[in-house]
Amino acid sequence: MRNRLPVGTFQFLLFIAVAALVMPLGINFVTGTEGFGSKLRLHASLQDAFGLSEGTGVTLRGVDVGSVTSSKLSSDGGSADIELTLRSGTEISKDAYVQVTMGSMAGIQSVDIVTTSASGPFLNDGDRIAAPADKQPMQMDAIIGKAATLLATVRDGSIATIGTELATAFAGDTDSMAKLVANGSVLAAMVRRNAPLISGLLGDWVDVLDAMSDTTASFEKGMKSAASFTSQLDSAQPVFVYLLDHSPQALDRATALFDKYRGTFGGVLANLVAVEPIIADRSDALRTGLKTIPQGLKDLRSIVKNNRADFTLLGTQGPVCLFYDEPRRTIGDLSPSQPNLARYCPPGDGHGQRGAVNAPRPNDLGTRNWKQPGGVAGPPAVSDPLLIPDGAELLLMWQELLERTRNGK
Repeated sequence: MRNRLPVGTFQFLLFIAVAALVMPLGINFVTGTEGFGSKLRLHASLQDAFGLSEGTGVTLRGVDVGSVTSSKLSSDGGSADIELTLRSGTEISKDAYVQVTMGSMAGIQSVDIVTTSASGPFLNDGDRIAAPADKQPMQMDAIIGKAATLLATVRDGSIATIGTELATAFAGDTDSMAKLVANGSVLAAMVRRNAPLISGLLGDWVDVLDAMSDTTASFEKGMKSAASFTSQLDSAQPVFVYLLDHSPQALDRATALFDKYRGTFGGVLANLVAVEPIIADRSDALRTGLKTIPQGLKDLRSIVKNNRADFTLLGTQGPVCLFYDEPRRTIGDLSPSQPNLARYCPPGDGHGQRGAVNAPRPNDLGTRNWKQPGGVAGPPAVSDPLLIPDGAELLLMWQELLERTRNGK
């Protein structure tokens, strides 16, 4: 017969085999990252460790991947050095950074590894990982203090008023409230996507406000001028309406006129170049004419009687100033002729000489340099002018003569 092991010995050997298999797995499960297998150890420097202690969990994209194994002051005392131990097989890209987060209002902290890349290059065991100060959280006491300061700025009754108004505005209108919330979410997402652009715009706007503050007086003066200008535009609204109604037709007529005389327009401008100096030298006479011509036209209307113009012709007899010594020119001679500017016509007794040649001239071109009188022809002027009646007056005189004849007068 073969020898058999005692039952107690067999059970003891079975216990040892099971223990040898289960105990390493249990130790690795309980100790976590401190268990068996290769680990990834990373170091980071924080300006404030926020009370991190050994055993604080480390997450990657919200998944637990390790823990904090050490948290102590740096050798110079200017920062806090922490050591992270991550499980075997965890890959962290070199652009990643650590951020201390709080999982609840109770202040339970964890270390979150933030990365935007899932590809290499990756950090190796013993490397340092970035921990930007601006990515770290604000302490709870600071948050509560700022919230208290904000709430202190809200006046009593404002919140109640806002709540009452919102309740009145959205009472029974759940669709509008849902749309408002949905649009707010869309707006927040758009702002988040365009955060760099909005930040740049706000920065530029701050620079603009600084420049405006340096030129407050000029800005206020400009705003007053703009307000005055807009007031004038508002007061002249009927004029603008009239111009908007009639300008298209006027522009069409002007365009047609320019198109019609396109070939001669250059000649007109050239003639204006020749005429402009003459008009410019006689600006005083032109100004006087523009003032007196309208009055003359009004006076001319005063002679109209019964839809007929009543003219009175005054006839006088006197000398006539003539010039007969102008040399004759051959037919076809078109060469320029130089006028004799030294001749003048002597005025008659008690009469001033009229006409364009005797009108006042600019640039000292008056009659003071005239020294050669023209020849005078005709009898001397009579002392009293003769009144020459017109046809209507002659007819009236004839009728009065016939009336006197019939009555024996």
